[in-house]
Amino acid sequence: MSVISMLDQLAANLDEAEDATVRIVGDSVYVQYANDPAVLKITSRPGVDEVKLTLHFIHPEHGLIDSTSFILTRAQKFSVAIEQLVAYQDIWFR
Repeated sequence: MSVISMLDQLAANLDEAEDATVRIVGDSVYVQYANDPAVLKITSRPGVDEVKLTLHFIHPEHGLIDSTSFILTRAQKFSVAIEQLVAYQDIWFR
């Protein structure tokens, strides 16, 4: 899966939330929810047989609050990335 198609799929998945504003800028997807000033930034970096996804939780007044990253290999399904994303969204936005 190319980085662009992965970003498109992540953006489509995140855009399903009614209160989410989702934008793709370069190699990153940005998400902001209506009642929360914080932004989730998802950056992807391609490797030979893998893609590194980095999630940044950024608050406009306090800067970077937290971040994490994980590797998605070609053998793994895209659902693995979605599972990781949902887990961190539950931590950061609930």
